[in-house]
Amino acid sequence: MKALDTGVLLSILHGDAPSRELVRRLRGSEVATTELNLLELAGLVARGPPKSRVRRNEAVLRLRRCLTVLPFDTRAAERLGRHCAKDDVAGIPPLVLGVLSTLEANGCEEWISTGPLPPGLRWPFKHTKFKAKGA
Repeated sequence: MKALDTGVLLSILHGDAPSRELVRRLRGSEVATTELNLLELAGLVARGPPKSRVRRNEAVLRLRRCLTVLPFDTRAAERLGRHCAKDDVAGIPPLVLGVLSTLEANGCEEWISTGPLPPGLRWPFKHTKFKAKGA
């Protein structure tokens, strides 16, 4: 399973050329994201211009139907707790730790994101940095 981070989801929603190529490359693979990433998108929609909220929310819902959505559940919380107990997680946003723990708990093979993997922690999946248009 390959998982997409919020920045990649935004690029797909905007229809950027690099994201269209990524979607073509991922055909035939199980593609996932987390409820936490979708929470971020919902927050962005809610803070956006009122005139476009309905249209943007509908686009997020269409995208959601195309993905496996991984929950932050007991298994993810246990993974997060283990990382917090043994690793230095200072300065890493809790939402990011939640996303990564969710991916680990669900056996993700690859995390595709626009940003770097937080330093100092080891995760059992490959990280691929996605270069979105304009980035």
